[in-house]
Parts: sequence; structure tokens; C-alpha cells
Amino acid sequence: MLLAVRPRSGIAADANELLIQCFTHVRDKPALIADYLREHLSSSTEDYYYQVRDRFNEAADSVAQAARFIYLNKTCFNGIYRVNQRGKFNVPYGHKEPPALPTREQLRHAAEVFASVELSAAPFHEIIETAAEGDFVYLDPPYPPLNRTSYFTHYTSIRFGWDDHRELADAFARCSERGCLVMMSNADLPRIRVLFNDYYLGQLDVTRYIT
Repeated sequence: MLLAVRPRSGIAADANELLIQCFTHVRDKPALIADYLREHLSSSTEDYYYQVRDRFNEAADSVAQAARFIYLNKTCFNGIYRVNQRGKFNVPYGHKEPPALPTREQLRHAAEVFASVELSAAPFHEIIETAAEGDFVYLDPPYPPLNRTSYFTHYTSIRFGWDDHRELADAFARCSERGCLVMMSNADLPRIRVLFNDYYLGQLDVTRYIT
């Protein structure tokens, strides 16, 4: 959404600090990120993927770490980002050969977009309350599971549960009452529809994986 809309100003926030760190490095060093990704692509195999994953789980924030984040996301199973309760990324290899890593031009485009907004590693309730009348707010929370195997709540070491969805619905309502233009993506489940029954609900067919 952010890359498509290309706002002149705003806040791009996420509870995943590693994602915001990655965005920050793409903003500041897109060419260097591209160089690192070219090196990953030239070495990419299943064994190499697990070596990078192990390194990613131990390394500190850096441009190289941001490139690892992108490589793992584009090479892992279905493009899932999932961590265990210790915050360690644990998604298996996705058998994408070669992985569809972003091009130098795509990274440059993303850098321009990220430079126009404030990047913030913060939970939704800290950011949404700053929205004022006329602001456009887009929310894309971790979706509740559609079945016993499709879990997308393990996005950070702090799980996003049903109480969080209810809190998000309350924040959505307050934001709308202040005159904000609010839009959300979520799983099409009966209990989600109940939470947002007072608003327009549209159904979309989507692909559940990232290539």
C-alpha cells in the first residue's frame, strides 16, 4: 500500500522492529542493499539459506542484516515472516530457485518512498491515536487463523491474539469518529465481520504467499 500510494508525508509503523530497521537501511543505502542481494543470489541454495537464517538470528542491526531480511523473506516458504517465542526467525526454505529478489531499480523506488515518511517501530495503538481529521489510516494486522494450520499471529515474539483484534476494532472506531479515513485488511471470518459490522465490508480474492 505504501509503495503504491507514495504519500508525500505520513508515518509508516510496524510492531516488527527488524522490518522498520530494514526499511531504514533501504531508504539510506539502496545501492549497497542491491550489492548484498546480488551476492546472496549468486550463492543461493537450500544449505546457504539456513546459513543465512542462522546468521540473521544472531546478528545486530546493519545494512547487511537488512539484506538478509529481504533475502530470507523472498526465499523462505510462502514468504512468511514467523518467529518463535524467543524472537528467532524459523521459517523453512521455500525452494524458490532462483528467488525473486528486488532489483536495484525497485530498491531505489522504495528508498524514495521511505524518505517521504517517518518510519516508526511501534505498536498500532501508539500510532493510530495520533491520526487527526482528514488523515488516511491503513491497517494490516496479523490475521487470525483461518484453520488450525494457517497461523499468521507469530509475527513477533509477542503474539497478536483475539484481545488485540478487539482493541484494534475499538481504536478503528475512535479513529473514524475523529474524522479519519480508515481502511483495514483482515481475514474474512464471521467474528471479524461482527467487530466491523458498522462499516463497509468488501471481499477480495487474494494469493496467500509471496513470490
